[in-house]
Amino acid sequence: MSKMIPDQYNNLTSSNAEKRIFELLKNDPMTKGWIVLHSLGLSHRGIKPYGEIDFVVMIPSIGIICLEIKGGGVSCIEGCWETEDRTGKKEKLKRSPFLQAREGMFALRDTILTQVSKEFPTGLIFGYGVIMPDVYFNQKSPEWELWQVIDQITLRKPISAALLRLAKEQSKFHPAPPMNEPSAASLHIIQQILRPDFEIVVCRGMQIADTEFQLHILTEEQYNAIDLFSENQRCLIEGSAGTGKTMLALEYARSSASQGKRTLFVCFNRILGDWLGRQVTQFDESSSITAGSFFKLLREVIVRSQYSEEILKAEKLGQTSQLYKDIFPFWGQLAVEETKEPYDVLVLDEAQDLLQTGVLDVLNLWLKQGIKDGNWVIFGDFQRQAIFSSLTGEDIKAKINSFNPQYAKGKLVINCRNTKNIGEETALLAGFESLPYRLANVRGLPVTYIYYDSFNDQKVLLYNTLCQMFKENISENDIVIISHLRLANSGINNTDGHGQFRIIDINEQNINPLPTRTIHFATAQAFKGMESPVVILCDVEQVTDGEPQSILYVAMSRARSHLVVMLNNQTRPFITESVRRKLLNGWSKTA
Repeated sequence: MSKMIPDQYNNLTSSNAEKRIFELLKNDPMTKGWIVLHSLGLSHRGIKPYGEIDFVVMIPSIGIICLEIKGGGVSCIEGCWETEDRTGKKEKLKRSPFLQAREGMFALRDTILTQVSKEFPTGLIFGYGVIMPDVYFNQKSPEWELWQVIDQITLRKPISAALLRLAKEQSKFHPAPPMNEPSAASLHIIQQILRPDFEIVVCRGMQIADTEFQLHILTEEQYNAIDLFSENQRCLIEGSAGTGKTMLALEYARSSASQGKRTLFVCFNRILGDWLGRQVTQFDESSSITAGSFFKLLREVIVRSQYSEEILKAEKLGQTSQLYKDIFPFWGQLAVEETKEPYDVLVLDEAQDLLQTGVLDVLNLWLKQGIKDGNWVIFGDFQRQAIFSSLTGEDIKAKINSFNPQYAKGKLVINCRNTKNIGEETALLAGFESLPYRLANVRGLPVTYIYYDSFNDQKVLLYNTLCQMFKENISENDIVIISHLRLANSGINNTDGHGQFRIIDINEQNINPLPTRTIHFATAQAFKGMESPVVILCDVEQVTDGEPQSILYVAMSRARSHLVVMLNNQTRPFITESVRRKLLNGWSKTA
C-alpha cells in the first residue's frame, strides 16, 4: 500500500473524486513502496505564479507521475472545458485538464532538478495523466493520448495497473532512462524537496483534542429524546453503538432525582455500573439515585436480607451461568419484596444484554406499580451489541410487551460518539450492508490497521505504536487496549515496555504506581458501554460472520477519536474487500 503524504486528505477537500482516488492509492496492495503526495502546491507553474497538482505518484524504478482529477461529467465545447457534478451544477475550467497536468509535470520536474545535487541521477521518467472516475472517456485529440486518461472503465481494475501502463507508455519518450531509478534513496530526496518533513508531521495529540471537543456537543436528536421522556411515563429507546444512550439515561436519572423521585439506574456491565455510580455521586447530594450493575446491586440487597446464607452458599458452588440465570433472580425477588422500598423511577441501560424473564420479574417488584403501570425508561441496541444474551431484539421486546405493550418508542440514529472514519469502518467490519446510524460531521483521524504475523510480532508493533503516540502528545490516560481475550491469554500479555510503559488490567488496583506510564487493558465484553478517546484493538485473528463481528462492533465502537486495529495477516483480504465496499457509491447511506 502506498505511503500517503499526508496520511489523510484534508477535511476541507470538497472533491469526492479526489477522496476516492486517495483511498484507491492508499489501499491498493500493489502500490507497496510507492510515495503519493496529495494536493502539492507549487510556487511556480508555467507562466503562472502559483499552481497545484492533485496527486504526485512516485513509483520506485519506474518514474514520477502527475495526476489531475476531474470528477463528474466533462465536456469541451469550442475549446472551452466544463465539468458538471451530480446535482447538475456546472463549472467552467480555465484550461484543458491535460494542459493543467502537463504544466504541473514540467513545473515539478524543474523544481526537483534545480535543487538536487550534481550526483543525482539524470533522465528520470516524468509523466502526467488525467483521471475522470465518473465517466467513460474515449475522445481522441492531438492534445492528449488515450493512455493518459484513466476513466471509470479503467478503474474497474486496480489503479496501480492503470498507472503502470501510463508510465510504460511515457517511458517510450525516454530512450535511455537510468536503470532502477528512481531508487528508494532518490525518492526520499525528492520527497524532502517537495514536502519536507516539517510540513507533514501531524501531532495526533492535538487532532484528538480537537476531535474530542467537537464530539462533546449534544445533538438535536438527543434533546428530542429528552422531550419524549418528559411526556411519557414509559419509554423504550433503541439506538446503535455511539448514539448516546448511556448519557441520555444518566441525564434522565439526574432529572428524576432533582424532582425528589427515588431512581434506580441499572445496567449489565460491571465496569459501566461502577462508572455510573461515580457519576451520580457528583450531582446527587440527596442520594436519590441508586446506580450500578444490576446483579451487583441485587446481590447487595440479597446479602442484607434473611436470604443471605442461601446466596453465599450458591456462590461457593461456582456455577456462574446458573447463578445469574436463575439463582440471583429467584432470591432477588424475595429480598426485594422483603425491603418493601420500591423505587419511583427505573432507568435501564444495555437492555439487550440484561433483560430476561427473571430479571424483569425482579424489576417488576423493584419499581412502584411495576413494569405495567410504573415510570421507566429502557435503552438498548438490539442489532449487534447483544453479546451476552441468546435472545433476539424481538424476543426482548416481546418480554416487555408481556407486562405492558403500551409505551412510547423512540430511536436514536445519530452517532455522536465516533468520528466518521471510526463509525464507517466499524459498520463495515461488523458486516452491516449499510450504516446503522447517521454520523456526526466530524471525520477525525483515519482508522489505523496494523498487521502482524505472530503474537511476538504483535508485541513489538504495539510497543512501537505506543511509543509513537507518546511522542505525539497522546496521554496514556486517553488510551485503552481492548481484546476479546483476557490479558493473561492475550497476545500482548507481558509486552516489554522497556521502561516507557506497563500494561495492567482495568480491574487491577494501581496502588503503588511505578514511575512509568500505565496503559489500561480490558476485554471487549468488560468495556462494553464504556468509551475512550483512543482505543487499540488487538488479537484480531478472525473477521467472519457471527460472534467475531459482534465483538468487533462492540470493541471498535468504544473509540471516540482514534482507533488502531491490530490484525493477523490472514485477515488482510477481508479488510481490502471492506475498503472496496466503502468506496462503492451509496454504501454509507443509513439503513
